[in-house]
Amino acid sequence: MAACSIDRTLEEEKTVDDRLPMVFGTSSAVSETVVSKAALESNFRVSVWKSFGSSAQQNVMDGYDVEYNAGGDPYKWDYTGVAGQIQRYWDLSAYPYEFRAVAPYHATGVSLTPDGVTINVPFRAQSLINDAYNYNDSQAQPGVVAHVNRVKSGSEYIDTDIIKNLEINTAAKANATREVHLPFHHLNSKIGFRVFIDNPMPLWNEYSISIQSIEIKAVKADFISESATYTATNAQGLAAGSFSNNTTVNEFTLLSHGLYMDDNELHWNFHYHLSQATAFDLTPDYLQQIPQSGVKLYVKLHLHTHHIEAEDEEFDFERYLSLDKTNLDGDLFTWEPDYRYIYYLHIPNLHGHEIVIYTCEVLPWDEVQTTDIPVEL
Repeated sequence: MAACSIDRTLEEEKTVDDRLPMVFGTSSAVSETVVSKAALESNFRVSVWKSFGSSAQQNVMDGYDVEYNAGGDPYKWDYTGVAGQIQRYWDLSAYPYEFRAVAPYHATGVSLTPDGVTINVPFRAQSLINDAYNYNDSQAQPGVVAHVNRVKSGSEYIDTDIIKNLEINTAAKANATREVHLPFHHLNSKIGFRVFIDNPMPLWNEYSISIQSIEIKAVKADFISESATYTATNAQGLAAGSFSNNTTVNEFTLLSHGLYMDDNELHWNFHYHLSQATAFDLTPDYLQQIPQSGVKLYVKLHLHTHHIEAEDEEFDFERYLSLDKTNLDGDLFTWEPDYRYIYYLHIPNLHGHEIVIYTCEVLPWDEVQTTDIPVEL
């Protein structure tokens, strides 16, 4: 799979000062601010160029298959000998280096070039029907991407996560041949729903408000429910490309569950979910969606109230969701890759049959909260 002839490879090795191999490694250093989004045990596909962007540009890893080895010491990712691949060495006269990768490894369907990336593997929207996902996470998102540049700047060697425009591995700038860390970034979005209610009897413990059925849909002309191809150019950025060869629908059921009954006992008592901080999480594991814009959200909800000294009541809610309860047509939402969108649904008045979006939190897909989280690749 080497892109160079044997003669060119030998010539390349003669220009190496220290004969130090190119390796991929991990770190849990405090200075690291980017954590990998790829699974630790995943192989990945990588292409590498030295003297990138110059007339001397050379492809030294052409879609290499890099395998995870749990017993590897000190490096857990190896490519030498995999499918006949040869060891590559740093050429200290040939900066900048360019690294482009897709995880997990796909033998076919993935193209990494100096101009961009193409992933011809299906991406699929997730739905949660009666507590069961239509696709697992790897089926919903078959690939994540990384894009790192190493350049010599004075006496330092700087690695940059090009996708986030963020310097990485900052503790080892003086080391020209240190291992390479690849922070992978998601191409999908995560969507979550939580709900809370203004309880008319918040101190009355014998009073219950429970969901009997719920349905939440994404409504949009040409909503993308599946895509066969992802492409990104340098101008777009490898994680901000476009999906094509799409399967589209006008309505897509994100969440559906009916008759929350267990031995005739209602559960999910909203007597205890009375604010954003205590909102009930309808989607604890979120729903992966293909990024897109112009999405409306529609909800249909049936509630049941019960008290031993009062007559039971039932309440129905059905409307397009918005942040402004006067907007009956619903708001348009945009989902960007590598972000979580958490919609807090609020029922301010049971008898008013009103349900609106209290707020939508937009958060990074993954967050590094302690220095104990390893940078996995």
